[in-house]
Amino acid sequence: MAAVRAVSRFLRGQDFPGLGIAPGSERLADLISHLPSRARKRALVLGARMEGAPVSRVSRLSSEDLATWTADQYGTGPYPAVIIGAGSGAAVHLAAALGAPVLPQTYLLPVRARLDPDRPRVAMQAGRDLGRRLIEANPDLSLCHMHDPNQDRAMIVRFAYFRVKRLKLGPALERFLEQRLAPGATIFILDATLTWPVSVVGERQRFQFGALGGMGPQEYMTGSERLAQHLAEHGSRLRQWDAPPADNTYAEAEWGYDDALSPDIEAVAARCGYAVRRITVEEPEHLSPLVADFYRWRYQQRGLPADQLLVESYNQWEPYWALRLGAVPFWLQFTARPSYQWLERYLTRTNPYRRIDVNLFSNGLRSVGQVPAEEWRSLAHRHATERGGTIGVNEAAFPEDAGSTLRYQPALAALPQRYSLPTPASVEELDEFLAETQNIASSAEGVRIATLRTAASHSGRQDSA
Repeated sequence: MAAVRAVSRFLRGQDFPGLGIAPGSERLADLISHLPSRARKRALVLGARMEGAPVSRVSRLSSEDLATWTADQYGTGPYPAVIIGAGSGAAVHLAAALGAPVLPQTYLLPVRARLDPDRPRVAMQAGRDLGRRLIEANPDLSLCHMHDPNQDRAMIVRFAYFRVKRLKLGPALERFLEQRLAPGATIFILDATLTWPVSVVGERQRFQFGALGGMGPQEYMTGSERLAQHLAEHGSRLRQWDAPPADNTYAEAEWGYDDALSPDIEAVAARCGYAVRRITVEEPEHLSPLVADFYRWRYQQRGLPADQLLVESYNQWEPYWALRLGAVPFWLQFTARPSYQWLERYLTRTNPYRRIDVNLFSNGLRSVGQVPAEEWRSLAHRHATERGGTIGVNEAAFPEDAGSTLRYQPALAALPQRYSLPTPASVEELDEFLAETQNIASSAEGVRIATLRTAASHSGRQDSA
């Protein structure tokens, strides 16, 4: 939902303070982050309690409620394009560049609960009945109860992560596509092929232990020396987890795409004369190099400097300030080692940036695979020709920097350079960029863009692009 709030606010000419639900305040952020460690953790737990929805409210929720809320965030259009599918901060910036809405397939439903992070079997049973009622009432949704005692340990003590994926568009989103897209518009399907082992709880109901980040599925299931040390540091009596056995794989709960939605999208496109193009990546941050290079290319086309990189993590993205500052956005899923390596790979292979600013999302505790703030600062410093480091981050408090979500927007707004917001890029401009840069490894690696249907064709023929 943060992606919808960020993009809809951008399309109205607004920035994105406090994830769109809280004020941006550096003073308040610093006050929170300077609290003792125990107090910061209590603040995070309180925030989790407030973020979670009561069981009674979740049990009454319908898929059309989610669709209607999404549609209501946007204006009447007409929009030249739309991005539907997997979650990705890179897609947020691509949508901003194109002046296009984002319609996510996956929604987080945080359900208030008291859970032991280290007892996944108990957590699975605790969510079973509510999940079953939710799915029975909504045949167009699938549910994955995600339980990650590594990265989400600070939060799952107070709520269960229910993530639902839309399998059908439904009336509200069909109307949105029919009424708010311009004639000949392009629908981009963002297909993140990432899967994860799951325990099947029932029809369209699954339990996912662990999640994309600093550990792979096998380490969650069988343990490791670093995991044992992690559990000891957090005062757990366990040294590995006793997880329910996985009996299937499914699209990763937070980031993966379920292709069951695609036929509805293509059917609406056929009725309305829209083009459909599929962007395929394995992981959502794999789209980031291409989007970063697209921004750089567009700045150069406008005669602007293209030498400032803004690195964002998780949901602390700022499409408005990226464009106002003339910054090239590069989004990372998390602050874990694989994301660090993905950024390092990009910086090694692209033309140097004069300035590199890295904003870090704080998940409330040190987790397995997490990269310390000083390493991120050092990476930016090594690769920037003039200035590289973190921005909007209390490095001493990270990853317990509880004020980080209040600090990132004012930190960017305080930077001096300003440019007017550009007119949206056309899909033809995107194609021109792709044609010019298709052989640039830093952009093209790990991304495939295919045309499933042209605006003038009703054949459903697939063409590579």
